[in-house]
Amino acid sequence: MVFIRASLSKQRVSVFATTRIRSRVMITDQDMFAHMTNSRYFSFSDLGVINYIVRTGAWPKLRKKGWFPVVCAESVVFTKMLRSPQGFEVQTRLAGWDDTYICLRHDFIRDEQTTATVRIVARFASRKRQKVVMSDVTSLLDIDAASPPLGRDFLDMIENIEAARSVREPV
Repeated sequence: MVFIRASLSKQRVSVFATTRIRSRVMITDQDMFAHMTNSRYFSFSDLGVINYIVRTGAWPKLRKKGWFPVVCAESVVFTKMLRSPQGFEVQTRLAGWDDTYICLRHDFIRDEQTTATVRIVARFASRKRQKVVMSDVTSLLDIDAASPPLGRDFLDMIENIEAARSVREPV
């Protein structure tokens, strides 16, 4: 439904804009402690990414090239729990990028207060197995601006990804 709604919307926004989706905590979203289960925050963040990519107009361009985002790391910080049947909004915005990775932030808002923040670091992959760097993506999307400065939280996540990639398991 998020994809369909975003696709049918005639209004496209800048990649630097904040996109929003609204939802409600369903009884099936809760864990045994009557809080929205941790995995649902990541699921709603995935929906936030879909909404963001479509509403910014990036989807048809990326699809034509055969490029797609691949999440490399996610983190969540909870400040207040969500419970059924509370409504909430996920606000997604671009935090910035480096040569390889794009960083997105998702704020979960209820009653004008942030209840959780999910940070995602992703890279773009190609169906043709070609290397895709962020300068390719920014060029494709006609982004002339430089990346906003990445915060320490995202820089640490990128450093952890690179450290994990440098470790090779014996086969």
